[in-house]
Amino acid sequence: MTQSTSPDTMGFTAAPDAGASALALPQRQKVVLVMDLVESVRLMGANELGVIGHWRGFVAYARETVLPLHHGRLVKSLGDGIMVEFDSVRDGVAAALQLHRHFDDANATLAPEQQLYLRAGLNATHVYVDDIDIYGSGVNLAARVAGLAGPGETMVTAEVRDGLTDGIDAKLQDMGQCYLKHVADPVRAFRVGSAGPRPLLVPEREYTPVQQPTIAVIPFSSRSSVTGHFAIGELIADGVIAHLAKSSDLKVISRLATTELRHRAINVQEVSAQLRADYVLSGSYAAVDPKLLITAELIETQGGEVLWTDRMQGEVADLLQPASELCHDISSAAHLAILGRAVQQAMHRPLPTLAEQALMFAGIAGVHQVGVEAFSFSGKVLSAVIDRHPRHAEAHSWLAMWYAIGANRGLQAPASQKIATDLADRAVQTQPDSAFALTIAGLMKAYFQHDLDAAGDCYARALAMNPNEALAWLYTGTLCAWQGKGPEAAAAARRGLELAPIGSLEYYAKSMAGMALMCAGEYPDAINLLRHSLRLNASHTSTHRALAAALTLDGQVEEAKGVIQDLLRLEPEFTVNVFMSRYSGRAHPHALVLADALRQAGVPKG
Repeated sequence: MTQSTSPDTMGFTAAPDAGASALALPQRQKVVLVMDLVESVRLMGANELGVIGHWRGFVAYARETVLPLHHGRLVKSLGDGIMVEFDSVRDGVAAALQLHRHFDDANATLAPEQQLYLRAGLNATHVYVDDIDIYGSGVNLAARVAGLAGPGETMVTAEVRDGLTDGIDAKLQDMGQCYLKHVADPVRAFRVGSAGPRPLLVPEREYTPVQQPTIAVIPFSSRSSVTGHFAIGELIADGVIAHLAKSSDLKVISRLATTELRHRAINVQEVSAQLRADYVLSGSYAAVDPKLLITAELIETQGGEVLWTDRMQGEVADLLQPASELCHDISSAAHLAILGRAVQQAMHRPLPTLAEQALMFAGIAGVHQVGVEAFSFSGKVLSAVIDRHPRHAEAHSWLAMWYAIGANRGLQAPASQKIATDLADRAVQTQPDSAFALTIAGLMKAYFQHDLDAAGDCYARALAMNPNEALAWLYTGTLCAWQGKGPEAAAAARRGLELAPIGSLEYYAKSMAGMALMCAGEYPDAINLLRHSLRLNASHTSTHRALAAALTLDGQVEEAKGVIQDLLRLEPEFTVNVFMSRYSGRAHPHALVLADALRQAGVPKG
């Protein structure tokens, strides 16, 4: 079997016909060993006859030497895998460890890329038995557990581990709760023996937990002794906490708890112990009315690593504004640093060991990541949530959004449009009262199906359920812009911006709002929003297009030409005709105005 092939498609797990004939089969308690050759397809492609010869020798060694010694019965042998049954856990494990050593001599003479390794999985379970095979869900589980093993490794279930004595029968390592495809509940897995040359899993105690992060914001300290300046640090902390609290990704500790630590000589580990915070945001400031210079620093408490630091300038009066730019910039930068660390941690921990909360957090955090690797990982983990919970509406909606953004970035094939639409529809069917699911379903109808009336109906229903659904307001603004309803577009966009959270979604919110304001003729505000969006995510091609059009319509054609040069570097095949084929508002006369603006800015007609 190959690593890329699902074990239950290899013939090991075929079930008998449903009905009374299955019930007539005798049931026995057995230890099932599934063992296969790692990367067999690649190995055979490079040296088919050589690998076949090695495999035949292995099967003969298993049948004639190892299995008689350990009282095992060879149930079946395929071209690159075997299934064996035992009556004893110890016999099964001893046989697996001995079989692993069969290729040692051959590997000593082979180049690294030609070396042969086995992986093995064992489960103790009741099975149904006939003359030619064994059946049952426990057999499937042995094959699934084998998929957790790296080259040269043996993985076993808790039922097998309970029959072994650590250090006598074998060295045992707890790999923690593992989530296996098509297995509803997590399975506790253990590695028997040492790790192989390329382990897939790390023992549970070596993981860094991935969960919803908690952040403590310490009131910033003054670098002067002027009494009137001491309140500024409290204002900064208040503003930053207010911005961070808008995000559902973080737990934010109240300033009532953090203000007590302001003047204490206490390190981040002590803060972590006192407040149970994963991250501490602190800093200092110098005030010379009306100017303010702030130095901010975000530290991860577990290792004391500085994840982000920066110096910012502003004015004291800004801190008194509900939408303080300084507090927003500090909050946004810290939030993005935390999301980036969460995605990084999740990417280095195998999916089978990640719980649903960690999967969802890492998946959502990665949807708007600029880096292709983190973005691709996001789709993988959201798919893993759906595999485990097929009726998880939110996961379906986020994965649909992932496909839509990937298509916009040119990272998805055309077929992704139907996949995204089906995922969004399934989310609404699963949870009809979810405002978020309705919002994403509307996006798919507008963006891929160009059915603006149906999209508008979805957004209206979403806002009737939850008037604070930021994306529904932003998408309504975009929809009104496509329909040439300038004032309605601007009003909806501004409402969406008021509600939009900071963090990885911010560039997206500003991009949509900027496009809506542009279509409303509010070019200066649109240009400011679109420029800000590109500072947050310079790879978002839709923002480049909107900014170039807005600049041209505002008379800044030369600057628009520079934006288009950046766009064409990201998307060399982009033309005016491509824009018109994609633009959901192409039926309205203003689409021709935007197309002409893009042409003036340097976009080829196509």
